[in-house]
Amino acid sequence: MKKTEAELLEHQWDVENMEVDPEVLAKYVRYDVDEERSVATITFDRPERLNAIPVAAFERVGDLVREAETDDRVKVIVFKGEGEHFGTGADAAELGHYIGYRTGTDKASRRRPAQRQRILPDRNVLSSGFTRPIIESLKATICQVQGYCYGGHFQIALSADIVIASPDARFTHPAFRYLGPAPQDMYHWIEKVGLTTMKDVMLTMRAIGAEEGERKGLVTKVVERDELQKWVDDYADAIAVMPLDSLMMGKSMMQVVMEARGKGLGAMTGWVGHGWATNVSFDEGDWNFLKERREKGIAQALADRDRLVAPYFRLSDTRSREE
Repeated sequence: MKKTEAELLEHQWDVENMEVDPEVLAKYVRYDVDEERSVATITFDRPERLNAIPVAAFERVGDLVREAETDDRVKVIVFKGEGEHFGTGADAAELGHYIGYRTGTDKASRRRPAQRQRILPDRNVLSSGFTRPIIESLKATICQVQGYCYGGHFQIALSADIVIASPDARFTHPAFRYLGPAPQDMYHWIEKVGLTTMKDVMLTMRAIGAEEGERKGLVTKVVERDELQKWVDDYADAIAVMPLDSLMMGKSMMQVVMEARGKGLGAMTGWVGHGWATNVSFDEGDWNFLKERREKGIAQALADRDRLVAPYFRLSDTRSREE
């Protein structure tokens, strides 16, 4: 039986502070196939946490995409989130622990993880684990986005063929706020929104709204929230009219063009550069996410970070409206 990445890296991960139970992960990331419509749906179901999911659940996302890709009943893969938001990426309570940072005051807990501990989970979970299967899927992929589309969920949107979003959708990666302009799927940033917008977002750490995303090429179409499901269904049904052979040959040729434009090399910057980013040296007075989370808790730490900048640059709608 194939071992999960959590099982392979158990000696490196701080699994006591992470959720790795496959049954629990399956509750947070559901999978359904509508054979009549040729549509597989991957649903993020943790609305009480804004659909933030455990790090290990992203490996499940990749496995489900591969399963749908080999299923001849499926032509279209739809990603959606329950509740008010599409998703806010990996559970912030687990960040740091998946590359080996540990709790406690003993010597082993204080030691910084080795680069090899950063490289493997970054490559195998956060790159090859889920974005690569989506990017290289020979089935069509659609994201149905409402509210926050942050972190790993934003990487899914970057990787998908089509993004249908409600007007309140917002897109970014909080890693820019935790680590600086970390190279999360930088190639796809440049391809989708261009170099100028990529620098704007990465350097200021702001979010892109749905309408701006549509203008820049990140979002395919913005529709009212009460019409979101219908538009996604209509897109999926329109694609499903195409013969499966034609669809998969067309997606294969798109992959050839993307490789010629540097996709493979660009994708490597994600997991190679992330090792640098997670080993950043903080000077006195710098905002340190792991330290702030430890001392204040996640909610207070993120609220304090948002208040350091003008409302335009904040990631929380609630805090942006306070002023």
